[in-house]
Amino acid sequence: MIQLWIDDARVEVDDNATVLDAARQLGIDVPSMCSLADHGPNTSCMCCLVRVDGAEGFVPSCATKVRDGMRVESETPEVHALRRTGIELLLADHAGDCHAPCQNTCPAKMDIPNMLRLVADGDYAAAVATVKREIALPAILGRVCPEVCEQACRRGQHDSPAAICKIKQFVADKDRASATPYRPSTAPDSGKRVAVIGAGPTGLTAVFHLRRLGHRCDLLDAESEPGGRLRTAFADELPIDVLRGEAQAVISLGVGTRFGDSVDLPGFLELSSRDYDAVLLATGRPRSADGDLPELAATKSGLKVDPATRMTSQSGVFAAGNAVRPYKLVVQSVAEGKLAADCINSWLRGAPPPDRRASYETRLAKLAGHEVCDYCAGTEPTVRADRQFLECDSPEEAAQREARRCLECDCRALASCLLHHYAAMYDCNALRYRGEGKRYQGRLMGERVTLEYGKCILCGICVQLAADDPEAVGLAVTGRGAETRINPPSGVSLDAALGGAVTECVAKCPTGALLLHGTL
Repeated sequence: MIQLWIDDARVEVDDNATVLDAARQLGIDVPSMCSLADHGPNTSCMCCLVRVDGAEGFVPSCATKVRDGMRVESETPEVHALRRTGIELLLADHAGDCHAPCQNTCPAKMDIPNMLRLVADGDYAAAVATVKREIALPAILGRVCPEVCEQACRRGQHDSPAAICKIKQFVADKDRASATPYRPSTAPDSGKRVAVIGAGPTGLTAVFHLRRLGHRCDLLDAESEPGGRLRTAFADELPIDVLRGEAQAVISLGVGTRFGDSVDLPGFLELSSRDYDAVLLATGRPRSADGDLPELAATKSGLKVDPATRMTSQSGVFAAGNAVRPYKLVVQSVAEGKLAADCINSWLRGAPPPDRRASYETRLAKLAGHEVCDYCAGTEPTVRADRQFLECDSPEEAAQREARRCLECDCRALASCLLHHYAAMYDCNALRYRGEGKRYQGRLMGERVTLEYGKCILCGICVQLAADDPEAVGLAVTGRGAETRINPPSGVSLDAALGGAVTECVAKCPTGALLLHGTL
């Protein structure tokens, strides 16, 4: 056994171990995206640098063998700065979307690509569960949303965007008609009770998510039925049975109701702490703007709230939606309701407020005309269904066909992407060395797998794995400079090049550049 010190922590490892192995044994997350266990070092990413006493400069830990008595510096500002530079250089050549443009544009940040994949596969139960993770009222939004996500759909540059809102409506309507409609799993009862005043889209959404998070809720509204502005502003687009049905589905989660009884807000807030642990004001235009709630601070737009917690100037009293500022879109009100529920949940549990900072994100530059054609190659069908496609004899078939028009712009390996993980961990700037927006680099499609050149960081892992497999023809690094790529030999398909190693290559790819077809 070899004994060494990393940042003054002693560790013992096998004689043939590397410094990277020793660091990992200590629980140090050294960024490494090109090392493969039981294989020689690729030293292509150059992000695992460390300083070794007695050595000149910095060395890649994945290729540095341990020595007895070695002293290593890993978690120092100087080492971190060099690692950050290495990661940012990889990002400079990384051409791909972490999230699809439609999801980035959706105010509720719904996982649109996954919903469309599930519909295309006919898995409607999973599709509605995906939708309701973010959107509590999908049947309503499918009818009244102005389709802001579709305006960002990359397919629209080629022919016409995917009919996202109508497919969401289809998923919700099919679930409502089911003998066993979707009910979210709920956390154990927290013992906390929340009053939500206002049964419009913000209030309904808030109680849906508060119940899911384990809190008891009472929903209060001066009107005799829930819905708020949904009942008046969208009478033509929104059938009353859809509104009632979706509101009742929320209430059926165990929400107490008090409708048709105007709430004396000043008196209610004064006494609310006796019966409730928190109060959410989702009342639309707040009366405090007219001086009816002088005890709550207000702005010209509405109630003043802490942007991190959504709490008003009174402890335990929160506000969201049009009570804070005017929101024209119902989907914005729905997003506000979920955010308020998450903030209230954190406060009730004594946890920090939700981290609303934008997650680390890389985005592909807008496609040029010829790039759009290549990006859309092999997709079907080419013509968008008309707006009444759900009224045909086979709505399921029509919805599946329309869902297959999705270009799947999202990264399905995001949760396991090491580049994304380390870029966030090291607070990297993806644009530092990039210059103009990174262009689409094309893709190589096989029968079972696709290689996206723009996401490949030339780590060499798939080359090593293919070389191990007796069935695989193998891969090679081709080109020079900016044209360097991983490719099969001339005339050999990607499937033949990977052989029996295809599944392992996809699993070990650090950036999701390799993707098995049909993967959700």
